[in-house]
Amino acid sequence: MSAPAPHRSSASASGLSGSGQKEADTVWSVVAGLYAAHGDGDVRQVDERLDAEATMWHSEAEALLLGRSDLDRLRAGRAAAGPGPQVAAYHAYDPVIDVSGHMALVRYWLRVDYAPAADGGALRPERVRNTAVLRRSAGVWRIVHLHEEVWVAGGVPETGTGPTGMR
Repeated sequence: MSAPAPHRSSASASGLSGSGQKEADTVWSVVAGLYAAHGDGDVRQVDERLDAEATMWHSEAEALLLGRSDLDRLRAGRAAAGPGPQVAAYHAYDPVIDVSGHMALVRYWLRVDYAPAADGGALRPERVRNTAVLRRSAGVWRIVHLHEEVWVAGGVPETGTGPTGMR
């Protein structure tokens, strides 16, 4: 897993003070930590970053996921489908973060890198645009909504003619 990328924090209407930048850094660590935990296969750590009732427009599901039970069903379906391309790393980057009181909005890119295919061929990375909404409760930031939009599908043979600007 890569280290969290430096980020730009866009100022909310009230602007970001030094403490606002600290909150933005904390919020980004929750989001980046989600992907580090996912890459490590640590479902417990993933779930600690998500509110139990979090909603999610997940790239693998057509319907809006409503809470942990829907996410667990998606996970079970993924396991039942058998192995697919193996993820090598997740890289969340270029965040734009707004923090206002107990709510935060994070817009960022996610690149998913894949291990080579069984035949040794390279697999194209996936690029996903994301928006996460976080809420602070009892001093802890958790994701309450996550929206994923696959911009470049990955895990397929690399053709060498893919989009430019991939980080």
